[in-house]
Amino acid sequence: MFSNATLFLARRYLRAKRSFVSVITVISILGVAVGVLMMIVVSSVMKGFEGEFRKVLIGSEPHILLHPQDKKPTDAKATADVLAKVRQQPDVLAASSYINSVMYAEHDGMQSGMDVLGLPEDGAKFYMAKIARHKLEGSLDLTPGGVVCADYVSSQLNAHPGDTISVYASSNVTSAVKRFRIASDDQDEAKRHAAYKEIKLHPREIKLLGSTRAESAGAYGYVTLETAQQIFSFGDQVSGVLIELKQPGEVKDVIKRFTAAGVIPAAWSASLWTDAGDARLAAMSNERVMMWIVLLIIAVVAAFSVMNTTITVTTQKRREIGVLTALGSRQSQIIGIFVSQAAVVGMLGTLLGLGLSGLVLRFRDDIRLGIAVLSGGSANADSGMFLATIPAQIEPWFIVVTCLGSITFCLLAALPPAWLASRVDPAVALRD
Repeated sequence: MFSNATLFLARRYLRAKRSFVSVITVISILGVAVGVLMMIVVSSVMKGFEGEFRKVLIGSEPHILLHPQDKKPTDAKATADVLAKVRQQPDVLAASSYINSVMYAEHDGMQSGMDVLGLPEDGAKFYMAKIARHKLEGSLDLTPGGVVCADYVSSQLNAHPGDTISVYASSNVTSAVKRFRIASDDQDEAKRHAAYKEIKLHPREIKLLGSTRAESAGAYGYVTLETAQQIFSFGDQVSGVLIELKQPGEVKDVIKRFTAAGVIPAAWSASLWTDAGDARLAAMSNERVMMWIVLLIIAVVAAFSVMNTTITVTTQKRREIGVLTALGSRQSQIIGIFVSQAAVVGMLGTLLGLGLSGLVLRFRDDIRLGIAVLSGGSANADSGMFLATIPAQIEPWFIVVTCLGSITFCLLAALPPAWLASRVDPAVALRD
């Protein structure tokens, strides 16, 4: 009986016709809805950006590079032994030897540098298939005497697929610079000029096969292992072992298992895909935490709007509260009326915010285009660009926590004014 009467009075106060209560009730519901909307939309989009960046790293960086600690070339036999052990591990999807070094390229008087990965035939097919979605132009099929580079490199060289470019190993350039400095210090002019003439970079001519988007595929240049050995004068040596994992997200645990199993030689170390983005991923996680703090403040502000509604209702219904108290209503019953009112506001606002957040996330790209048009920007986004659309990753647990938290905030916000209203002296209330 008490429950029915409490809910009846709570609904009656919410839909009052001759006072301002109904308007501020609507405002309170909208305040709660906006809080829920912001919590869900912003958290989902932030999580989406973090997820997309993680996917780009996994999809463009080698998952693991095993190499000697001094990063000097090692003989093929030592690498073959490590490679055999690696391929026996259940976590490994693919593995191959590799060469990694820096080379400089020149075309039509333009120069650029690139970090190069040299891959054997089997490793090249697997790895180039991995980055195939990042292809910009040309072909990603590696052939001896060819290179695939990032688009910013081909742009700096003003080169296109099919063009021939000259390349130099970074070690050759370093050696030439050292010899130039030594020659410059020679006081004998004849010897100095003779030394200058002896300085040569020994360029090699290779063909540009294709290019990838640097923003999503990274800045690597790719050549065959044979081509890399010729450019960098490695002979039959390689840099180490490149590994692709079935579960890249578990790379740090995998390295621990490799170490425990003796897969990684004592004088070797590992470079992980997370090394390239750990700081950025940590920064994005910190941004999410700070955003949650801001959103929590918004939720608290929405709860204060519910408190304001409850204060207004208890003030306007002071005489009725006095009558209920005089008729024998208990303090808990009076509190229950206004807490029930807050619960209704909280549930309606939460449901409205949940529905609106679903619509915003569903049409987020259309909303972005609309804002771009209204602000004078471009309405057309390049579908091939990284983050051409707004990413979003919805977490069901977060939505549940947000909805329950929103209703809880509303109930807690209504308690102080409801408690004060329940302590009104009926004689004073009726006399006012």
